[in-house]
Amino acid sequence: MLNNQRITEAMLSAPASLAGDGSVTSAWADMNNRYDYTFLVAVGAMAASKGVKLELLGSNDSGGSGAETIRELSHTADSGGETGRLFAVRGRVTPDWRYLAVKLTNLDDTTATVAAVMLVSDTRYVPDDGGVTVLQV
Repeated sequence: MLNNQRITEAMLSAPASLAGDGSVTSAWADMNNRYDYTFLVAVGAMAASKGVKLELLGSNDSGGSGAETIRELSHTADSGGETGRLFAVRGRVTPDWRYLAVKLTNLDDTTATVAAVMLVSDTRYVPDDGGVTVLQV
């Protein structure tokens, strides 16, 4: 790694069970002194034609008070189901929101899956999009 390269990462939500119709919201990440962000969201197995909804939330309070949905994306597994899916929520920091979080909702009312969220941030490093579903903000 070159001296001028810097990658900051933080686990915001350890792998957690996402029960039928349930949701998981990551910890709130402080965007102070950041230029851009990439949240990597790993989702476990999804049955055929079942899905998840991903929301990027913004707040000016570290606890998420008054949070609003900035952008959202729904994903449905194909007819064969999926063993897992990686999502990247990517954008530039704006003065509108100091804190950001990702909320993942299971759109299936019967099947549980697992979800985890990690924040990766650096102005010189953008994770490869190969095999990743991207939500660009």
